[in-house]
Amino acid sequence: ETRAMMQKITFSHGGPEFDAKYPDGIPTQIDITLKGGETLSSGMVMYPSGHARNTSADLDNILMHKNKMLGDIVFADESTRETFVNRLVDMKNASPAEVAKLYEFDFSAIKSHPCIDG
Repeated sequence: ETRAMMQKITFSHGGPEFDAKYPDGIPTQIDITLKGGETLSSGMVMYPSGHARNTSADLDNILMHKNKMLGDIVFADESTRETFVNRLVDMKNASPAEVAKLYEFDFSAIKSHPCIDG
């Protein structure tokens, strides 16, 4: 499914208007053309999610969602994933010794799965 979706995606340079606004921001636009031909456009976005000047994205929830998704790929059970993700989330409060041990965990708790990139 992912590879089929990728075949439908095209990228194009935004042109001089976008170039003129870089490096102040990362001017970005996404246009989605529906099967019926209607196009939905984000319009130019100067500070996309993740940019230091973006003030509208809920970065805490975005990061938590990303950590959970990645953790689901790796860990066999939710409890192990939650324990690991919570250590990442609380890293700012960790001592140097705790940071040094951040990635120590029971490797037998890792899911076995085929390589995802072929």
